[in-house]
Amino acid sequence: MRSLILFISLVLAGLVLIAGCTGTTPEVQKTPAVTAAPTPAATPIPTPQATEAPSQAMTPAPVQMPGKVAYSVDSAVTLGRMHGVMMEAIEEALAYPVLAEPEEKEDFEGKVKEFDLLAVMFEKQAGLDRPENADIKASYDSILSKKKALVTDAENFFAVYEKKGMVTDGDVVVLEESIDGFTSEFGPFTESYFAVVSEEDLKDNDHARVALDILTMHRTLMEGIEEVFGYVLLNESIEKEEFTANIQKFNEAGAALVNDDYLGESENKAKLAAYTSVMSAKERMVDAAYVMFAEFEDTGKVSKSTGDAFEKEVDSTTTAYDILLEEVLKDL
Repeated sequence: MRSLILFISLVLAGLVLIAGCTGTTPEVQKTPAVTAAPTPAATPIPTPQATEAPSQAMTPAPVQMPGKVAYSVDSAVTLGRMHGVMMEAIEEALAYPVLAEPEEKEDFEGKVKEFDLLAVMFEKQAGLDRPENADIKASYDSILSKKKALVTDAENFFAVYEKKGMVTDGDVVVLEESIDGFTSEFGPFTESYFAVVSEEDLKDNDHARVALDILTMHRTLMEGIEEVFGYVLLNESIEKEEFTANIQKFNEAGAALVNDDYLGESENKAKLAAYTSVMSAKERMVDAAYVMFAEFEDTGKVSKSTGDAFEKEVDSTTTAYDILLEEVLKDL
């Protein structure tokens, strides 16, 4: 009897289950409508997570390299421009008493102001206020101190010239020593900074790499031009020798740039034209420099026409360089 009751109970339970399944079948047909409704709301949910994850993973890459900090291309370009601008300012300072042109002094002052504006930009881009950059900030602050001393000595140099109508070897030596103090720190600083630019920024970015090369070439060129005026002011053969050495170094860097095939790429035709203009202007400038050397060695002085001819080619060269740099930078 108990078995019969158990059997009947099982049968009834089975019927209930069957009835339940068949009874819910119409509801199952509604399920797509129910599950489809939250789908649009659910779809965006993974999206921000997917975009955040790569960002978090990639953030350290530009600023971390094995054993050292990596710097951004933007900050390196700004630093390179600072260096080039200050070298142009130095050239203007030395040219002032040789050419007797107030415009040279005005250009010096303008270049110094441009340097100061770029310095503010660099400090922000390089994050010099961050604790981990304390060492580089200390080196940078030392350079700014040397630059301040250079500007003061240049102003004194101008004052002597304007008062006496001439400058003595002693006056020139004071300024030259100040220039050497500045460049002997700024040169290695810039070179080291360029060497530690983020590999992530330079990876597959020929424009960034070439921009740094061109900035280095410009610095070398301006150091050479500075020596031209140093030679006719101090009459020391080492100044002339250093001019020749810097031009050779510049030419070698230019040849390496051409051999790199960057300028030969079809999309870089405008850059090739600008580079060609730089090299042509540089050759004219070098020729004018040697004419000035010859006149100085023959007569012990530089005539206004000869000095003006050289300065004209210097301006032509720096203008051509500015065009080349902008052609490269606009593609960064």
